[in-house]
Amino acid sequence: MLPDVSKAISPSRHRREGPTADTEGAREFQRQYPVEARRYNWMQNQVLWPERDAAINPNKADLGDLDKITQHIKDFAKEVGADVVGVAEMDKNFVFKDTEAPPHTRVLAFGLAMKFDMMADIGQNSQQEVHRVYFKMLDIAVRIAQYIGGFGYSAWAHPNAGELAHVPMAYLAGLGELGKHGSLINPEFGSSWRLALVSTDMPLVVDGPKDFGIDAMCERCTVCTRFCPGEALAPEKQLVNGVLRWHVDTAKCEPYFQRLWGCKICLMVCPLNGRGAFKEGYKVIAKQLAKAKDYVGYLPMLAQGTPEAAENLVLSKYLDQ
Repeated sequence: MLPDVSKAISPSRHRREGPTADTEGAREFQRQYPVEARRYNWMQNQVLWPERDAAINPNKADLGDLDKITQHIKDFAKEVGADVVGVAEMDKNFVFKDTEAPPHTRVLAFGLAMKFDMMADIGQNSQQEVHRVYFKMLDIAVRIAQYIGGFGYSAWAHPNAGELAHVPMAYLAGLGELGKHGSLINPEFGSSWRLALVSTDMPLVVDGPKDFGIDAMCERCTVCTRFCPGEALAPEKQLVNGVLRWHVDTAKCEPYFQRLWGCKICLMVCPLNGRGAFKEGYKVIAKQLAKAKDYVGYLPMLAQGTPEAAENLVLSKYLDQ
């Protein structure tokens, strides 16, 4: 059953914790970034961010058939690098409280697959892949926004620090369903992907949310809850910001997120990774999960298999908590 978002309450963008917070844990997390990740961050902030509000061609185009122009914009998004694309109606309930609401009626959401072996690496290299994808996604979003601007319509590219909440808007665009681990799951890419948005006043045809059967599977599945070292994933849905949904306890997640290079254990163990594009890569992890049974058995495997974790982290400390 698709969740009821009609009573959603606008979320706050800034968390008490997190890699951008001014805490020793957050500062230590930022110090872990490899050189490549720092470079990608610089390019996002200094090169792409200033271009995210597209210039508008004063000669507005006659769009004609809206189905055709919508497909044309989706095709362009894929030409410049998007893997999956959908369109949602703008929902002001998913505009962050401390930001300016875009003067738009539509949101084009798109996803970009991560390299599964890098995503599943609990080590410093994983941050290189995360920030490579974030940079590429903002680059794609800026290109889409500027392209729409060429038709004479307003468009904004939305990175993570933008005005819109990515997960609910991508859900409303039909790209996936919320997983028990708090991230959107796509039928093709499972949990190994990232999201970006472009809002616009171009009257694109809305796709709307889709039921892929993923929520029903999460109801029965316990893999991510058993393998979360912080026990931060609730086994039952909770009412959060007006929506009954899966919820992650940020305070419990944060220490592992900061010490394990962004962690992602809940994403890498998700069985839905084994049903699409990353089926072969997931087979190795599936064998480990069957042997480990839960995070107590899995963390030593990660320490053994990931040199950075073995060298820089004493994972047994977590097992003793």
